[in-house]
Amino acid sequence: MKRLLAWILALCLFAVPCLAETLTLDDNVAGTAYWPEDADESSAVFVYRYSYPHASGDGEVAAAVNEFYTYLIDDALAFTVPILAESLENTDVQAYCNVTSQVTCLNEDYLSVLLVTESFREGSTTKIYSAQTFMLNGERAGIASSLPRLLEILEDQEADTWMQDRQTAKANDLVWQLVWENIETQRTAGTVSYHADVTYEQLTQEFYPEEDFYLDENGDPVFFIQAGTLASEEDGVLLFPFSLEELKDEL
Repeated sequence: MKRLLAWILALCLFAVPCLAETLTLDDNVAGTAYWPEDADESSAVFVYRYSYPHASGDGEVAAAVNEFYTYLIDDALAFTVPILAESLENTDVQAYCNVTSQVTCLNEDYLSVLLVTESFREGSTTKIYSAQTFMLNGERAGIASSLPRLLEILEDQEADTWMQDRQTAKANDLVWQLVWENIETQRTAGTVSYHADVTYEQLTQEFYPEEDFYLDENGDPVFFIQAGTLASEEDGVLLFPFSLEELKDEL
């Protein structure tokens, strides 16, 4: 996660200029890696599969989006796969990690991509959500954006770290409060099996609104909380959709 955030920060320093470029996607970039490196599908101790979106054309916005996912692939193959594979206990059961992607929003303003990482190792399966929302216009076109910029409380050109931290905290506080209201309603109704001792403080420790969201087909944010963190594993990943206008009105 720290390496990914550092990469996003580096991209922010070299944002592509505002261009009249319509982003289109073609076939996903997909591949499979085995461990040990000379193994195949049947003999591998660990199998890593990935599928990421790929922008077509040679425009600068398309290049920036493709470069982002190329970095994720290269980083996984160079570091994630060897580290995970070498940490496995001796077992005859093959472990795997499958990274799949879903484009949840693509319009003239945003590309939003939901990534689902499903892992099986040592008899246990986990599923983790992550997401990126790329701005397609303005000074940050082609750059993965965070919630404060989506809410327009942080300007494209804002580089002051104090202001970035302040507006990020403001956006987080708003979403935490709204999600907590939803949690209390669901817990009272018994529609979600929340842990008996779940607290607001735990919510703020397990859920990071500035990055834990994707946009739906209408361009509205859907926030997610990983399975098993606040509620039963059987409830899966918890989703909390809000309209963008609703969030802006609450600021």
